[in-house]
Amino acid sequence: MTNILSLIENSRKTKKESVASTVRMPESLHTFIETLANDLELSKQEIMLKLLEQGAEVAQEALAEVEKAELAQLAVAEEVEPQITAGFHILNTNKAHSDEDPEWMLAKGIAAAFYDPWKWNINRIKANDVVFLYENGKGIVAYGRGTGEVKTCDRDGDKDECHYQELEEFKILEKPLSAAAIKKILDRNVVFLKTMSGMPDGQKVLELIEG
Repeated sequence: MTNILSLIENSRKTKKESVASTVRMPESLHTFIETLANDLELSKQEIMLKLLEQGAEVAQEALAEVEKAELAQLAVAEEVEPQITAGFHILNTNKAHSDEDPEWMLAKGIAAAFYDPWKWNINRIKANDVVFLYENGKGIVAYGRGTGEVKTCDRDGDKDECHYQELEEFKILEKPLSAAAIKKILDRNVVFLKTMSGMPDGQKVLELIEG
């Protein structure tokens, strides 16, 4: 209870742009939220938002653990069977955590990731690999080819916690390729919240973009 109250008070101090959304829920859950709002003398909007944010944090932490395990498995697999042909990757531009990161990547024509273990994704990009930059809420917004040369810089004062590669033949799409369009052309589900995922069938996406 105290945690929810403190979160709400902090959110009031920091105003963020918000969007309207509608959700249907079981009557029992609605009653609980309504009662909690009355008990705390807060609005249902404030209670629902904080419950959603806390749930999202739990999901992000779980996804991070999955990513860590997958990165370890990929490192072992690539040692056993090195990649020969050019690969395809889809990189999330981190808009969920920062509006500046996508803008920076697009302005500089780079693929970047931050902190351990996510920054090591960039080291997996080989020369001539195609990297699609995916922005949450929009889709693939740009793409280019890796150089295989990993560069580092500081992140929020933390030394070398950003790994990045400059992308050759970098192009920004006039119209982003939506998540729905990507899933349709690949005829499979794609998880876009991961920092970076391999896309073995990425040639289909490239052909769709380039026409």
